[in-house]
Amino acid sequence: MISSSVPVFYDCEASGLDGFVIEIGWAFVNPSNGQIVSASYLVRPLSEWRIETSWDENAGELHGISLADLYARGVPVHDIANAMNHALAGRELYSDSPFDESWLVQIFEGAGIEPSFTVRQTSADHLLEKAVAERNFDVRRYRDARDEAEQNRRHRAHVDALLWAQLWRTVVHKARRQRVQGPPASS
Repeated sequence: MISSSVPVFYDCEASGLDGFVIEIGWAFVNPSNGQIVSASYLVRPLSEWRIETSWDENAGELHGISLADLYARGVPVHDIANAMNHALAGRELYSDSPFDESWLVQIFEGAGIEPSFTVRQTSADHLLEKAVAERNFDVRRYRDARDEAEQNRRHRAHVDALLWAQLWRTVVHKARRQRVQGPPASS
């Protein structure tokens, strides 16, 4: 069982800023081994969403997901909500965008299920900045890694969530391992 104090980073892609969720992904670091645990789903649109009217062609080009992909490979919101509740019960979720929470809500409201986790208003970046300060991690090193991660964003939910989890592992898990092992031996 993963500790509930380990943050989960999630991301959503949508049909447009005022549209509907089309993909969700999440990732977190397993503190016992430093491995990243992750999952993602394409979201099959509910008929009442009328997604075709909110489809932004620019958004489609940005994330590379088509309506045909959603209808062919999308997972029903009920299945996604159940999977998230099973995998993330009692956990705290963080995102890099204020839009993501409303898209996450679309999944759970569409499924008629209450989430078993908490969505935090603190941004993923703010959470990491706090961890950097608490652990005396090199701020410049963190910001360089964050900037590099931003340059490598693919605007896919899974990849973007993984980037935040990798940053968390760099700042927290590696720092913890270094404290446990102690400083290098001097010659």
